[in-house]
Amino acid sequence: MKKFYPNLNSLRFIAASLVIIHHIELYKSLFGLPNFWNVGFFQVIGKLGVVLFFVLSGFLITSLLLHEKENKGSISIKNFYLKRVLRIWPIYYVIVILGFFVYPYISFFDIPDKNIFPDVLIHRFPNIIYYLTIFANLSIPIYGDVPYTSQTWSIATEEQFYLLWPFVFLFFNTKLIRVMILIILSYWLVKYCLNYTNVPLISDRAQEILKGFIFFFNINCMALGGLFAILVNKKSNIISWLFKKNVLLITTILTIILFVFGINFSFFHYDIYAILFAVIIINLACNEVYSTLLENKFTNYLGSISYGIYMYHFAALTISIRAAIYFQTSWIVYPLTFIITIIISHFSYQYYENYFLKLKSKL
Repeated sequence: MKKFYPNLNSLRFIAASLVIIHHIELYKSLFGLPNFWNVGFFQVIGKLGVVLFFVLSGFLITSLLLHEKENKGSISIKNFYLKRVLRIWPIYYVIVILGFFVYPYISFFDIPDKNIFPDVLIHRFPNIIYYLTIFANLSIPIYGDVPYTSQTWSIATEEQFYLLWPFVFLFFNTKLIRVMILIILSYWLVKYCLNYTNVPLISDRAQEILKGFIFFFNINCMALGGLFAILVNKKSNIISWLFKKNVLLITTILTIILFVFGINFSFFHYDIYAILFAVIIINLACNEVYSTLLENKFTNYLGSISYGIYMYHFAALTISIRAAIYFQTSWIVYPLTFIITIIISHFSYQYYENYFLKLKSKL
């Protein structure tokens, strides 16, 4: 099984861009600039961009673990965790420190709407414990979003997924498909109980918090990515069918149409999009017909710095919004946000992250 899927770097950048576009329209509405925030497309693409990241993570991490198992006969859980720490933590904790101890004291970075972004100083010290222990996805239902740091909820979800995944391979190596399906079904059951029933033995407030947590804890999407990775590894007939001519084209067009019209599938909303994303991913990653479809140096590099793009974009967005207000023109928000974000992410990658990536490559 392949260890690297270079075609997917460009897809990472696309996922990050969807999140940025969502936040640009949100911030334009908060700062009183002309915006399209009420258009369904702009409201749904943010979380769907993150869902794309989740499916990618599930597919790639599962593929890497399968590769290691096949080639070395076992999985080094220690090395697995160290690699994730060296890739995730350096930027993550910079963002947390800035969000809790720097931005709140700089009026330039104030956000007008305190209903969406409450004052971080009010609950800073109980709240920061959740972020330091990488439970931002539990903090948000309790204390609300922390400006410039709220995007870390998805990193928390991924880290929790990484904690679990090696043990799935360790204890259920011969029953992986069943386990993936069981994880997805269990997620649906918990989600249903929290959203549509009164769960016994817990208070209404506790149920609301858990309901918010399960909304962010999309392990179902990562398990779907993992399931498709296993099917590819086993050369399943399902994958052969999904590799047929025009399947990628039809799936991509269908996904774009659903995006544009902001279609919501209610209870199974993210699962349906996750399946569509998984079909696109396996074709781009494993179908030789499309092996170079998104391959070019520019988007490959943007994909390699996409983690930074995702994490740093809020600050760049506020700078762009302030510039638009100062120059009394809103058209500059999009290009300026992307340019500033990419510049910051480039320097972060080259002069900060690379130190940790070199350590990671030695494991």
